[in-house]
Amino acid sequence: MKKPYTIIGFILLFSIVLNAQNHYFGIKVGYTKSMPASPDNQINFVGNDIEISQDMKRFKGLDGFQIGLYSHIDIGNDFLHLDIAPQYSKYGFQDNKDFKYDYFDIDVGVSNLNSEVASKFVVGIGVTPSFVLYSKQIENLNNFDLKVYLIFGYRFYKDFVFYSQLKYGTLEIIPDSKITNLQFSLNLNIPILKIKK
Repeated sequence: MKKPYTIIGFILLFSIVLNAQNHYFGIKVGYTKSMPASPDNQINFVGNDIEISQDMKRFKGLDGFQIGLYSHIDIGNDFLHLDIAPQYSKYGFQDNKDFKYDYFDIDVGVSNLNSEVASKFVVGIGVTPSFVLYSKQIENLNNFDLKVYLIFGYRFYKDFVFYSQLKYGTLEIIPDSKITNLQFSLNLNIPILKIKK
């Protein structure tokens, strides 16, 4: 059932790309800190660590990374571009042992990361369909997640942008557990190619 929708989605995105005026392509690299979250969680900052308290049980967020490609596509607005960024992301948390799960993420949203309007500060919103590539210690893992995200950043040199991204998973990591994924990342966008029509 998912395959026809995926094909239709790629056809729509491809047609947008063909008709866009400006294309920006590059590499996205980032450091991630992720942990589980549920409605009654409390988030605690302990030194450099982030911990979650859930029913008196504590989970420590594990360090991770993400790497991928990005494209920013002109949609006829001088301030906003359509962002598409497929990437490999490593997540995890720690209980009495490490729980790790790796995703293929696709960020799809809007931002002024490569705006025609000169701005040092960057903002954006979007959604991230995520597909599990690998999981360790979690047997009954939901193989798909849909996250929403916010980004805030700073353009420090030409089209190089350093930004933070906060993602919140809307689906449960483990079915019927009410535990969702919360991820914070620090990222660098490195431009490679700009195409103008």
